[in-house]
Amino acid sequence: MTWVIWRNNRTVLLTTAAVAVAACVAMAVLAATGRLDDAVGLDGILMADASQVLAALTTLAPALAGAFVGAPLLAGDLERGTHVLLLSQGVSRRRWATTSLVLVGGATLVAVTAATAALAPFNGSGQWYSLEEFSSTGLLPMARTLSAIAVGALLGLLLRRVPAASALTLAAVVGTEVALAALRNVLVPPVLRTGPLPHGGSVDADRDQLLDSGYTLTGGGLRPLGTNCMQDDVACLNAAGIDGNWVSVRPLELRWPMHWTEVALHLLLAVAALALLHRRLRRPLGR
Repeated sequence: MTWVIWRNNRTVLLTTAAVAVAACVAMAVLAATGRLDDAVGLDGILMADASQVLAALTTLAPALAGAFVGAPLLAGDLERGTHVLLLSQGVSRRRWATTSLVLVGGATLVAVTAATAALAPFNGSGQWYSLEEFSSTGLLPMARTLSAIAVGALLGLLLRRVPAASALTLAAVVGTEVALAALRNVLVPPVLRTGPLPHGGSVDADRDQLLDSGYTLTGGGLRPLGTNCMQDDVACLNAAGIDGNWVSVRPLELRWPMHWTEVALHLLLAVAALALLHRRLRRPLGR
């Protein structure tokens, strides 16, 4: 069975490994020659620094792994009918799916995680809260890739067609990531700071991500910026019932709580997807 799974998935595995190695080598060469900030792309259509391209690739890598490795993992066998050969050799449906996930999904998980870690030194935006920096730090690349592959495998099993499963997986993973990030922000809410006029509510540009700001009202409550007064005209603001400023920020101290929360959400998603996958495998797959 292992040999058949390898034969069926060797192209995608070798391609994944080659892309990961090529990206690492290319970025190492660009960094060594001091050309990391050179523009690449199609002149007049889409141009970006090499480091920006790298950031985009590492951010999208888990979704691509889900769409082009996870989705075809079982859908490919079901579409070609090769699962019949495997299951006729005394192999159970769960063993077939588990072995495919462990061998192919596991190898892809290792490749994406290792490449993201190797490319991290070239991917620094200088801001811990930027999407590319946050999503490529710690265990998050591994957790994102795991959940994307699990979702892709589940959709592939349900749809049984590789193109449809890949397209839907890409859309589902992107949508799910947005939803999980929003849920993470609810579970780890930002910090509200207030201070007196004219510019109260401190923000450390090196440590804090500023989300929103406004005024505090004399009778209690908050309101957004935007009055007929200048921001440093204290008398005018006081006359309008405003006695201070507020800012909503994510300080550096929230980085790791946010990180672990999002890792946990992705792992829960992966467990849920794999549980549904194995539940579906209780029923016959047909031809």
